[in-house]
Amino acid sequence: MNNTNRFFLHLLAIVAAAAPAFAEVPPPCRAAGYELKTFDSDFAGGSQTFDEDGSYQPGFQWYRWNWFNVRPNKQLSRRHPDGSISAQGDFDGHLVSAAMSSKAPGFVGTAFGGGACVEVKLRFDPRPRASNEGHPSFWAMSKEHLDASGADRWPGKDPAFTHFAEWDILEYYKVSPPGFLSSWIDWYGPYIAHGELRVGEQVCRRPFCKRASSFTPDPAAFSESIDWNEWQTVTGVWVPANGDHPGCIQTFLNGRPIAAPYCWKIPLARRERIEEFLDFSVIDRHHMVLVISSGNSPIFVRSVRVYQQSERDNLSN
Repeated sequence: MNNTNRFFLHLLAIVAAAAPAFAEVPPPCRAAGYELKTFDSDFAGGSQTFDEDGSYQPGFQWYRWNWFNVRPNKQLSRRHPDGSISAQGDFDGHLVSAAMSSKAPGFVGTAFGGGACVEVKLRFDPRPRASNEGHPSFWAMSKEHLDASGADRWPGKDPAFTHFAEWDILEYYKVSPPGFLSSWIDWYGPYIAHGELRVGEQVCRRPFCKRASSFTPDPAAFSESIDWNEWQTVTGVWVPANGDHPGCIQTFLNGRPIAAPYCWKIPLARRERIEEFLDFSVIDRHHMVLVISSGNSPIFVRSVRVYQQSERDNLSN
């Protein structure tokens, strides 16, 4: 075999190996330019996916919520024989991609920065619940707020004046079944322990001031045949703003958008009033911790995968 033939055989082998990896990139991720899988947690894939024993050591992809000194209840979040994991209850039953640690650098796990496409395969009992029973959710929050490091402070304001993001990819409530709510929350201001506080033109209530909005779901995105007792795929896409284009988030169900994207201004756009800063652009400066949660009835998750352009802006330990 001459050298030319060897070269082409080698090239074909490389292409063949790369093709399956490219083919498995979810279309919403590929459309956003995210083709590098930076996080791949298959709960049937091995013991290193979930810190089931509560060691809070590096090397796992999911931990029980312990932010704000919450004591986790191991009975509320656990692995199942079918290769899934479940979460339910209050914060003591939540699961997170990054958790608090008493050792430097103060956390374990991964918080995602610089934009991401997050795909989760999940199921839950869709029967209606009372508002005080909680609801199945898959969401993310700024690590800069969770770690109480002060990195969520609003520059130029009082040190107690915070500004951070909550990205709610799926919340199963407030929308006629089988639809779900997808929204964003721009939290800001000082912590409000009780009562009300006026900040600018807004009267705020516990725990912080907020500006928020939800996608208006397209009824056509939710087929009546969707059964949330069976595995469904929900995808959240976050593309940060840069000098050329605005930032946007969008949510997909089984590859179809549930609504048009929500977008915010480019970084250099003029912003003067405080309301103009509350457009969710804060997410572009922060690192998002993924959260699996529910209420009295559990949510089951089989896998979570994250695709990005690069992992350089992530925080991992």
